[in-house]
Amino acid sequence: MSTTPLIHARVGGLYRSGPLTPYLAELILDDVRRRGPGGRVEIRLASSPDQADLEAVDARLAPLRRHGVHVVCRRPSRPPAPAAA
Repeated sequence: MSTTPLIHARVGGLYRSGPLTPYLAELILDDVRRRGPGGRVEIRLASSPDQADLEAVDARLAPLRRHGVHVVCRRPSRPPAPAAA
């Protein structure tokens, strides 16, 4: 996996998707600031993350937490295993 994971973020009714670059993280932070105190960001990883991906997400979203934003990070849902024949 890369160290720039693909994410889908939701702040209120606003959605952003793409590689979690410093630019995208700043856009998300701006979105949260506009919504006011008590913000919440939902992050969904676009692929199965490895440890480097999780650390990259944590590092990029640290400024959000410092501003009192509740960050929820979800792994992608896995499709059900095929039934045995």
